[in-house]
Amino acid sequence: MLRRMRNRILLAAALVASLLCVVGFARQARPERALWEYNVSCGRVQVTDANRLGADGWEMTAATQDGVVTCLYYKRRR
Repeated sequence: MLRRMRNRILLAAALVASLLCVVGFARQARPERALWEYNVSCGRVQVTDANRLGADGWEMTAATQDGVVTCLYYKRRR
């Protein structure tokens, strides 16, 4: 009788320990949400402006053109 109770207690302790490990790993595996800021540059585009933005950490994500007006869209992490 005591042996059966001891085995049940050990099994319950093992289950609790494994559950705590799974919860701990799940918290660590959650990726951090990225925060972004955006910049739009429309009009006459200069290469030096694009180089300056790139040096400041901006990444060009899109470009549109409506007739003669060109717009460049940039983003970077906050």
